[in-house]
Amino acid sequence: MENIPSEQKPIDNAGGDATQNGPLRAPAHTLSSNEIVTALQTDIENGLTASQAKQNMEKYGPNKLKEIPPPSFLSILVRNTLNAMTLVLIAAMAVSFGTQDFISGGVIAALIVINVGVGTINEYQAEKTVAALEAIGAPTANVIRRGADGGAGNISTIKTDEVVPGDILLIKIGDIVPADCRILEGQLAGLECDEALLTGESLPSVKTEEALDDPVCPVGDRTCMVYSGSQAAKGRAKVVCVATGMNTELGKISAALSQKASNNRIGFAATWHKIKAFLGVVDTTPLQIKLNKLAYVILFFACIVAVIVVASTGFKNVPLSIATYAVAAAVSLLPASLPAVIALSLSTAAKELAKNHALVRRMDAIETLAAVTDVCSDKTGTITLGKMVTRRVWVPAALEAGKLGVDTEFGTDLDEGQYFTVETGSDPFYPQGEVLADNKDVEQVPTQATSDTDDERTLANKGGKVLDLHNLAKPMHELTLCAALCSSASIQRVKPGDNDNSSNSDDDDDKVTDGWEGHGDATEVALQVFAHKLGYGKPHLTKTGSAPDAVASSPEEDEDISYSRQPGKYELLVEHAFDSSIKRMSMAYTYTPPAESGEEPYILVLMKGAFERVFDRCTSLLAEGGRPLEKSDADRVQAHYDSLASDGLRVLSMCSKRLPLDQTQAVREMQRDDLETDMSFLGLVGIYDPPRTESAVAVQDCHNAAIIPRMLTGDHIGTAIAIAQQVGILPKDYAKSAVMTGPQFDALSEDEIDKLDPLPCVVARCSPETKVRMVDALHRRNRLCVMTGDGVNDAPALSRSDVGVAMGKNGSDVAKQSAEIVLSDDNFATIIVAIRKGRGIFFNLSKFMLYLMSGNIAQIVLMLIGLAFIDEQGISTFPISPVAILWINTLCAGPPALALGLEKTPADAMDKKPSDYNTIFTFWWIFDLFAYGFLLGAIAIANFAIVMWGYFDGYLGIDCNEDLREDTCNHTGRARGSVFASFLIVLMVHAFVCKHPTQSLLRMNLGENKVLLWSVVILGVSVFPVVYIPVINDKVFLLFPVKWEWGLVFASALFYLVVSEVYKLARRMGQSRKDQSAHKDSDMVGEDGAAEAKQIAAREKTYKQSA
Repeated sequence: MENIPSEQKPIDNAGGDATQNGPLRAPAHTLSSNEIVTALQTDIENGLTASQAKQNMEKYGPNKLKEIPPPSFLSILVRNTLNAMTLVLIAAMAVSFGTQDFISGGVIAALIVINVGVGTINEYQAEKTVAALEAIGAPTANVIRRGADGGAGNISTIKTDEVVPGDILLIKIGDIVPADCRILEGQLAGLECDEALLTGESLPSVKTEEALDDPVCPVGDRTCMVYSGSQAAKGRAKVVCVATGMNTELGKISAALSQKASNNRIGFAATWHKIKAFLGVVDTTPLQIKLNKLAYVILFFACIVAVIVVASTGFKNVPLSIATYAVAAAVSLLPASLPAVIALSLSTAAKELAKNHALVRRMDAIETLAAVTDVCSDKTGTITLGKMVTRRVWVPAALEAGKLGVDTEFGTDLDEGQYFTVETGSDPFYPQGEVLADNKDVEQVPTQATSDTDDERTLANKGGKVLDLHNLAKPMHELTLCAALCSSASIQRVKPGDNDNSSNSDDDDDKVTDGWEGHGDATEVALQVFAHKLGYGKPHLTKTGSAPDAVASSPEEDEDISYSRQPGKYELLVEHAFDSSIKRMSMAYTYTPPAESGEEPYILVLMKGAFERVFDRCTSLLAEGGRPLEKSDADRVQAHYDSLASDGLRVLSMCSKRLPLDQTQAVREMQRDDLETDMSFLGLVGIYDPPRTESAVAVQDCHNAAIIPRMLTGDHIGTAIAIAQQVGILPKDYAKSAVMTGPQFDALSEDEIDKLDPLPCVVARCSPETKVRMVDALHRRNRLCVMTGDGVNDAPALSRSDVGVAMGKNGSDVAKQSAEIVLSDDNFATIIVAIRKGRGIFFNLSKFMLYLMSGNIAQIVLMLIGLAFIDEQGISTFPISPVAILWINTLCAGPPALALGLEKTPADAMDKKPSDYNTIFTFWWIFDLFAYGFLLGAIAIANFAIVMWGYFDGYLGIDCNEDLREDTCNHTGRARGSVFASFLIVLMVHAFVCKHPTQSLLRMNLGENKVLLWSVVILGVSVFPVVYIPVINDKVFLLFPVKWEWGLVFASALFYLVVSEVYKLARRMGQSRKDQSAHKDSDMVGEDGAAEAKQIAAREKTYKQSA
């Protein structure tokens, strides 16, 4: 067949293998492997020739994704420079230098450097940290290739990027699949692949050989394919490569990340959108848009103020002092410290979040977190541990009076039987925990396998009794023996030095979390851990000699988890690996009992697998003390199977039988089907990927904050529902519309999705496109969403969401590059910590913006009214000099503002609705802004007037704006000194007032924020050198030392404090009346109203405490 150029696509493979680069007539998973081998002109046994491989490399390119260049220092610098407030400051700096006001220009330049430098350095450091996170990849691949002249093929190891379509690859356990490949028929040996990064499924995908009929089935259902980036968890196979590089499923996702949202704007609309994007009023964070708009509004009014100042001269012979004053007046309207304070506040918050395992790559993402309405998350490894554990066990036995002892009499019971619950901590591999017998009044004591912190009271509160390892009933003994021995998996303690946490103290949680690791199939590891918890670890059952003292996978090690069990030796005789076609596996052991026991040796045959494939091989119930199976038994056991499955568990069946030792040779030669017959059914075991212990608390915090958590997973719908209910995403009585599958959601048009009320909280079996559509649907509803995830399948939605949060430990590089925040502990609950911090930053932003901008209004009030003070030459005499205004506006206002940005997050931050964080510029915030601003300005003007006309004769002097002389400008200099001192001291009091919009200053803990306290103290003391040091006072600040005016200064501070307290009291009383009115209305509503009334009562209590 003639090769079709790579850019040509023979068919539209939408939903199928649209990314294959070979000349195939249909998606690879719908074709037989022979058809693919023929189309790709390769050979199953010998592979491609060297010349074919070279030709395909030239045709399709290297097998690697398009590299995303990391952001350069320059690009980060430009991004931090091109924001509205910084551009306005640059303009003010240019005007200052143009009017020869070098002091003002220099101070503004310093502020610009601080603002841009802090943001740039922090973001660059975050990018370097992310780049340093360990990458996931497959550096080499095993291929079969022939020489240039043909001949027999040889197995060779090549770099992953040298793999080309048509290559025959060998995949074995532990390998990372280097490209998208089709499994060759007749070349499969129990291969299972972990595709969680692509599909989100917890369990490995069991691979098959047969072609599939559905061309558009999801990636997770294409069992005859293996995909780039997945890992072989079990078995082996020979495969043929059908897609490489950007044409793989992994490449398809990577390409989706580079695609921008569709832009239907054309002509003038498109140009106008680009202009607005450049100005920063679209396509950025909500707060940044508001701040940019604010900057342009302030710039507009600053220009008006400058014109007004110049207009006071009639625009004729404008003195340089008036021009300087005009610039100072304009600059006084600018919150010059605001960009620097925001940058430093976000930087400090980012460092604090880094200590809490959240690495912030984009500083502005922190403030966006405050107003998020939805958290869309993957399940596997994010909400769950990403590891399988045994959760429930059922044995078909009626135990005498509920007793579980080894000598307990029992009979078969298929109607109820005996259920057990297996407790698991934060580490799924830790072989210590509780196995509880459900709903039984059993007089048992805690086993030594339980945690030291578990006492009789805590166990009683868990609704069951812990099994006694020294006294275990036969039915549970037989099932646990099967779980331990019918397995090739193992667990082991990580030796000191194998990880960074090995030297931690006993109080360090990481010691337990990182202390154990599992090897082998995830399901078998879960069963092995379960068996270890009951003292049935496989290494101990197969150990020769006396009973081991410790439960650990390595028989040579004695660990601190100790209890004894009966000695004995099981030696492997026959193993039949798991076969996906019959869905079961079996192993046979010879058992040699201790010499003193008097027992006879025997052969023990064990089998586990899918219920329907195991139960039909059984002829009796229980190995000892059971009975033959009856026709009705299957339905009765099926009911228990369905019960476990409905809880989202993957259910396995266990069975066994004993054979005489003299049949050892016969068993070795026996056909598998003959060996796996006449078995005794032992019971059911339910395993699952458990939710993290913190996830339920984090989800509850979401509900408390009126944030909707949503689970979007590639896993099966039953499992998704069960986990969602466990962590609280779904209630037990959820509405049908709350759960959908990916294909169901994708089948809806945008209009149909927009009509859903509400959007589903759980979407199972979803593709990457499904997640992106969900994010877009939320955006159309004007909702802000966080997307958390760790897999490649999360990357497109991470990129499109308002804040993308990737997992740092197990996350793919594609996901990390797409996210604004990377969680170094892979913990879903950390996102709530980040949201809480984001809300704290929001509160602090409102505080220091109120402080800064009310000070700006006060300054402009002072300077504009000051134009009315005309001297003998008809020139306005400044009540305060331009340098003094700039000093107050930058160096004095900045430190308290920064200290307000470091305030602790309020305790009720997560009890408010996201809408409360939509904007800082609420009615009351704006009212406070002007109320405090005019009050501060009026006090300053009053000080000038009292000194000039109340104490002195009102003579303003001559040229006091240019040269402050003792003989002509003494009165003006004293009045300016009074204005400067009073304005700065009252502004320091104002910093404490801004700590809370309604709480009395008398009830605040002023020493709680030590940075604020010391900044106020130091700046207050800084008044004295400015006022009293010669040259600095009269030549730079154009003022004279004050004397009796200090009484006026402190009287001004006291007056401001009294007025502000009265104002806050009025606000509290008004809010209390409003809440009381709402409280009366709530009596007429149902339960929702009652809940609201409780909230109002709590608020009333808060207001009373504030008063």
